[in-house]
Amino acid sequence: MSFWEQIFISTPELHIAGFILRGVFAFIFLAFLARMMGPTEVGEFTTVDFIVAITIGSIASAALVDSQVHFFSSLLNMALWAFLLIMLNFIGIRFPNFRRIIVGGPLVLVRNGKVLEKNLFRAKLNFDDLMSALRLKDAPLLEDVEYAVLEPKGDISVIKKSQKQSLTPEDLKIIAEYQGMPTIVLINGKILHKSLELKGFTENWLRDKLFEMGVENPEAVSVAQVDSNGNLYVDLYDDKKDRPKSTKEKELILTLEKVYAELDTFSRETGNEENGKLFSQYADQTGAILSELKTRLLKAEEMKE
Repeated sequence: MSFWEQIFISTPELHIAGFILRGVFAFIFLAFLARMMGPTEVGEFTTVDFIVAITIGSIASAALVDSQVHFFSSLLNMALWAFLLIMLNFIGIRFPNFRRIIVGGPLVLVRNGKVLEKNLFRAKLNFDDLMSALRLKDAPLLEDVEYAVLEPKGDISVIKKSQKQSLTPEDLKIIAEYQGMPTIVLINGKILHKSLELKGFTENWLRDKLFEMGVENPEAVSVAQVDSNGNLYVDLYDDKKDRPKSTKEKELILTLEKVYAELDTFSRETGNEENGKLFSQYADQTGAILSELKTRLLKAEEMKE
């Protein structure tokens, strides 16, 4: 048996140079597999990622310390496990429900300050674990938490109540409107009808909103979210295009601004004192409505424009 056959097949005795070459080949091969499987931080492994990593590591370690292990078969097995993980991720992108079955989906642990004990039990967590995670997210009081969600990768994400977020409206004596959890209603071009129904919307509403944004075909959308106020956020597959935005709300604001300006002008230019007071009153009412709608319909960056 030749020297190279001893390295790649198996032999009762292998020279020290053979073990060194096996280690070099294994290192290069594992680096290639890691690159193919994609960058993932160790702390962000899912259970499946962890199982694959442990298995590949076990196969590699056995081939590196035991000369009777068939080295080429070990490389094939490592490649097989890596390929299965890549295919699982690929299928999960196209079919999210399949990935949820294998990897699991997000699990709500706290809703509106209330701990969901059944979900906590399902997650195999106790209150100490939960409170520790909330403290790390700067939310030590359950009362301040709108949602705490156990993500598939094992970390807990926290959404604070509107009044308790940084530079809180409560500190400024402002009553903040309710901010619920955004819901994905369209993913990979497929409309999630149950999610729409939970938010109180229909497929026709979604299609109309997309049309307002200039999106004629839902299949062009990678993901779309709806917040508690009915605002739609859309991300397209085509990253070269700007994120679609609805102009209907902005047009309404511009129209009201024109009406406010005209009423204010009439109140000052009319020769009739009674009409002047009436126009001034209408202008004040329009201004109040305008101010309220701006905070509800426009984002901060749009209000500055």
